Amino acid sequence: MQCREAVFSEDVLEYFVGSYRGEKFVQEVYNPDCYIPIDNWQGVIYQKVQNVNSEVIQRYGFSAIPNVYGLMDEEALEASGVLRVRRQPYLDIYGQGVLIGFVDTGIDYTHEAFISADGTSRIVSIWDQTVEEGVGTRTFPYGRVYSQEQLNQALSSDNPFELVPTQDEVGHGTFLAGVAAGNENRSQGLSGVAPLSRIVMVKCKQAKQSYLDYYGIPRDVPAFQENDIMAGVAYILSVAEQEMQPVIVCIGLGTSMGNHNGSTNLGRFLNRYLSLSGIGIITCAGNEGNARHHHLITEKEETININVERSLSAFTSQLWWRTPGRLNFDIISPSGEVFGNIQAVSGIRQQHRFTPEGTTVELYFGVSQELTREQVVVFRFQSAKQGIWKVRTRFEYSNSNFSMWLPISQFLEEEVVFLESEPNVTITNPGNTSNVITVSAYDVRDGALYLQASRGFTPNGIVKPEVVAPGVEVLGPYPRGRYGTMSGTSVSAAFAAGIGAMFMQQYAAEGANSNSLREAFIRGATPRGEPYPNEEWGFGIVNVYSSLIDY
Repeated sequence: MQCREAVFSEDVLEYFVGSYRGEKFVQEVYNPDCYIPIDNWQGVIYQKVQNVNSEVIQRYGFSAIPNVYGLMDEEALEASGVLRVRRQPYLDIYGQGVLIGFVDTGIDYTHEAFISADGTSRIVSIWDQTVEEGVGTRTFPYGRVYSQEQLNQALSSDNPFELVPTQDEVGHGTFLAGVAAGNENRSQGLSGVAPLSRIVMVKCKQAKQSYLDYYGIPRDVPAFQENDIMAGVAYILSVAEQEMQPVIVCIGLGTSMGNHNGSTNLGRFLNRYLSLSGIGIITCAGNEGNARHHHLITEKEETININVERSLSAFTSQLWWRTPGRLNFDIISPSGEVFGNIQAVSGIRQQHRFTPEGTTVELYFGVSQELTREQVVVFRFQSAKQGIWKVRTRFEYSNSNFSMWLPISQFLEEEVVFLESEPNVTITNPGNTSNVITVSAYDVRDGALYLQASRGFTPNGIVKPEVVAPGVEVLGPYPRGRYGTMSGTSVSAAFAAGIGAMFMQQYAAEGANSNSLREAFIRGATPRGEPYPNEEWGFGIVNVYSSLIDY
């Protein structure tokens, strides 16, 4: 089977494997139907199976299953110091000579926000992963790449989409690209932060139905597999290398599933590029702070109450801890039926049907990563009945490193919440990755934190978010030539990406990288809240003027 076919086939599923021993080793050990390396350390194998199930997890391990990520949804320029920088005649910093790359829902390349005064496109390339008949990139054999030359030809034609048919049906990618790097538009009273930067867009393909079913994600929600996001980032970096220009990668996607200590497959992948010159990686904090989707366990014996507002087809929850102590627990249905004295032993899977409710709960116990040795219990509720479900835990030791998370809000078809929730430690992945720049959102009009913004820190004490940027009712472009507003930490991440491009323009020649950009953001930030740093504001509000001057 060709890899191009395997990528789109619903009968073929994808699993992460280590590729550091070479393709020959992968072929001998796994005998895959198809194999695609992502980089020199990780790759993806493709195998014909009907669905993601416990037998598959038992064979490949929990960490081999890709997580599924969802969208994180002139006043701002002044508040962040952008206009102050522009007023300095000796600086002339508008993001020239820097690329900004996005892995998102695509881009409306016909929008005036991305067209230069001479009528040519400011987009270097678009990799549309969703095109099934495409030949892919040099590394990834799926989708279709549209070059700047092809985009220019389309823009000069009467019907651009006949020549380059890629579109952004959702609008999220178009908006983020406009916030970061859209043209100045005086009639609309807006400007991208770095309006002279050029853009690389990856339109990420929708996750396969098997993974949506496994995680209990509704079918009509934009959702993207971890391996496709990683491939998108790798493509952006390859374009930057080809163009010989520094690049800022902006990821406005997130998930609450997976460990929250930065060692997910995507997190480890991103970490490998943080020290490379000319590369900056920025991601959003997430919008889960007010969602009631995190429960912090502090006692040796504790009852977790999960309220299912209305019956739904399925949902998933994960319980994570780091200590080696034993965990026993019971699951109690709304009718009072007890599935009890369950012992969490790595590699064990169990299933129980609660008769009065007609709900099946499938459990998997595993160790996530060999390095961190974090342990996880995965709960999969199928035909989940309305009411309060209880998980009664008994840990061998009392420790605050035990947390349970529900999926991000848009991945639940009905409201599901913890009755006793904790708004902190709700940063979504990949925002928990140690030195990736994680950005939260605030409202520049009243100086208030965005109500839904996820909060730090990570379970292992890393300060997240690092900074906060404008992200409430920000004005930007929408497909089909429109303008509108959007709120969320993905917007603030795009805003910070534009600031990152300004920084790279100034300091890339001196070897600036993601680590130095992170330090500049922190040093230049305007502190907010107590203590300093804190879970809501991190080190404070991003300020490009201070970051540039103090570097």
